[in-house]
Amino acid sequence: MIYYFKKFTKKFLEILIRNFHKSNFSSNSSSVKLENFIAFLCKNKIRFDYDNKEKIFTVSDGENKLNFFNKIRGIYLYRDGIVNRANFIYSSYCLDHITFSQDDLVVDCGANFGDLMLKLSNYIKPSNYIAIEPDPSCFNILKRNVSNQSILINKALGNTNSILPFYVSIEEADSSLVKPAYFTEEIKVPVIRLEQLIEKLDIKKIKLLKVEAEGYEPEILEGLGNAIKICEYIAIDGGYERGVSSEQTFTTVSNYLLNNGFEMKDIYFPWYRALFVKKIYD
Repeated sequence: MIYYFKKFTKKFLEILIRNFHKSNFSSNSSSVKLENFIAFLCKNKIRFDYDNKEKIFTVSDGENKLNFFNKIRGIYLYRDGIVNRANFIYSSYCLDHITFSQDDLVVDCGANFGDLMLKLSNYIKPSNYIAIEPDPSCFNILKRNVSNQSILINKALGNTNSILPFYVSIEEADSSLVKPAYFTEEIKVPVIRLEQLIEKLDIKKIKLLKVEAEGYEPEILEGLGNAIKICEYIAIDGGYERGVSSEQTFTTVSNYLLNNGFEMKDIYFPWYRALFVKKIYD
């Protein structure tokens, strides 16, 4: 009974705090002060800050420091710690099954703020991290959070080389080339086939290809073409995020990979994420 009471109380307080952050009574400064006060009471090392000139938030834990631009989402993601965020992203893509070495190359499609690299940096060299993010605002943050030795590309991926409408949804981070039910802005972005990008970068082997595109995952894998043969592992997010009807892409993407020489290694069911590995034939 006590456990459920504490759980209910925590959830209730989280809702109250979130509503305060979203209300007209709060400012970026007051939200930061409230979160830092709560962290202090909870003996949590996390501290938030806001640069009024740059219009950017930062979060630090004494050892790590990250930037973000959306108050509500950033506080939610990093409130429990930068390391916790890194561990969750890593495990939700089932990457604990992979043994990385320093020279392994990772291609992160839909890199957002670069959170995947938070833990990958313990295993691979920064120069072996290729991050692709089409949203200009997220890409600006990505450049701040990731080493300048990494390759960062501000383009969208698809099954064609063109310029397409991109639907930006800031708060929920579900921006996509597929028009969703709700979005805050429509912009034009350059789209490139991943196969062509790999050829341009002269990539011969990919240890891990991670694909998260808010419903556009099938088109990205189609655009991978024959380059799928140089991928050892492919991690996908196939949740209910495609278009106005919020359709899942897990089935389509899984079948595509199973039909192209991969087998499923593991699934993270809550978010319909899965890790696939290239089959080894005797």
